[in-house]
Amino acid sequence: MRRIIRRREIVEDELRYPGEAEGAGTVLVQPAAQWLAGSAAEGPVAVLLTATDEVESLAQRLQDVRWIVVEFAKIGEGRGYTQARLLRQRAGYTHELRARGALKRDQLVFLARCGFDAFELDPSEDLTAALGAFDSFTVAYQDGSDSLVSLRRRIPTAAA
Repeated sequence: MRRIIRRREIVEDELRYPGEAEGAGTVLVQPAAQWLAGSAAEGPVAVLLTATDEVESLAQRLQDVRWIVVEFAKIGEGRGYTQARLLRQRAGYTHELRARGALKRDQLVFLARCGFDAFELDPSEDLTAALGAFDSFTVAYQDGSDSLVSLRRRIPTAAA
């Protein structure tokens, strides 16, 4: 069974992608367009977003979705970062948001800052070693969805 990083722990994956055998996971991930075109599914719902899918199209039905998987099809693909920020900050999505695909450990801290809390890295990556990436930075310049302290909040402003 596939293993992923979820909330900074390595766990067994319960999701199954189209084309995978039944035993691969208990919840089938549906492409966003297919899910939006179909009726409401029974039980937990998992939706796959590609770089060309619009987050706004999901906004009205996010309460039905337990997992959103954002696909990073190739190295250098950055639209998933924006999709994560939109889902967390504008749409108020609170369930699992997973980054999947051509991802390396060096990207983990940046993915987490955008709102991802689960990571399915490139199969060549060592998940145990990848966990160390979360401790690479302790301070950030920009605000994010993670718990890093913004540098602007740490430095007291001088009284005028």
